[in-house]
Amino acid sequence: MSTKVLFLSDGEMAVYADGRARTLHSERMAKYMDTARELENRNAWKYEGASAQFQGRDNPYERHRRMAENACRVTAVAPCGDQLLYALVTPDMGGLYLKALDENGAEGNWLSERAFLPRDLHVQGDQVAAALDNPQGECHIALLDAGQARYRIITQGDTQDTAPFLCADGRTLYYASAGYARNEAGLILAKGPSALLKLDLMTGALDAVYEDDATDYLRPKIGPEGALYFIRRPYEQPKGKRLTLVDRAKNVGAFFKGVGRLFQFIGDPEGSAKRQPRVAGQRDDAAQKRMLEGVLVDVTRATDANTDDADRGCVPDSWVLLRREADETLTEVVKGAADYDFDGNALVYSDGRKIIRLEEGKKTVLHKAVFIPRIAVCK
Repeated sequence: MSTKVLFLSDGEMAVYADGRARTLHSERMAKYMDTARELENRNAWKYEGASAQFQGRDNPYERHRRMAENACRVTAVAPCGDQLLYALVTPDMGGLYLKALDENGAEGNWLSERAFLPRDLHVQGDQVAAALDNPQGECHIALLDAGQARYRIITQGDTQDTAPFLCADGRTLYYASAGYARNEAGLILAKGPSALLKLDLMTGALDAVYEDDATDYLRPKIGPEGALYFIRRPYEQPKGKRLTLVDRAKNVGAFFKGVGRLFQFIGDPEGSAKRQPRVAGQRDDAAQKRMLEGVLVDVTRATDANTDDADRGCVPDSWVLLRREADETLTEVVKGAADYDFDGNALVYSDGRKIIRLEEGKKTVLHKAVFIPRIAVCK
């Protein structure tokens, strides 16, 4: 069987097929970036020269171009018939686009609008489930029908609902959900552990499949044999470092330099770590870190600091992919999984650095890259 895998790597999409990987360029992203550069060049004369420098006039189009470079990201990709469906977020808007998988890669616009900020996708038949961010920090699940440029939000609350999986029965949705704690001003103080939830789309009944205070349950999917798969990891509440007054003063400057970071987070929830302003207390190796499921992972290091195996993934071994049988028996499948999918009865997963095919106990490395947070097998 010839395995074909879509994957994301540092904000761009690619496909592995016929034994090789190739980048799938987004026409929409390219047009947006070209427009930002053209506006900067066309208006540069207004903000150059001694007079403009004396008046302290900065070129706003240069800031827009830099923000575009930071924030334009492909955030999700999923097989959709004989095409692929991908999500793109820019500083101004977000959208869903269909793209052919051949070398020409012709594109079509499914849906694009302001305040539409998709981060996860799953296609099942004629339905699409998407996790949509909003500027308040919440993330909720939306459903779309094929050929329809409208959607309906089906989850709510002060939560971050991600990784939707639509079952083949058309009525069952699995997803991961974490709640927020906010102060009186509405600022997020902490995010709680992620629970694994099951929603009946017909009745609205919501069941917690797994939840506890010490564990995150992530990326649920139903396998080819009907078992429930998910990633389990220890829940860790981030602890902030106490900053000195000097650090705080430095961070004020970093805030203004990094105003585009909000858009970068929305556009790139997996964290490309490119062109981020330096913040007081940040280590020199911060550029080697990527955000994965709300946790920074070092893409230059193996999961086990004591090992000499440089070929190991960057995802900790405590991130365990589990399978739950109908009798609720749990079986460990692999350790150190960032994402996974199924190719027939074979498991295909990413350890953060590699795409690996696991079949009958045999592992085959299909592709390697600096960072591979998301994969999806073309059936």
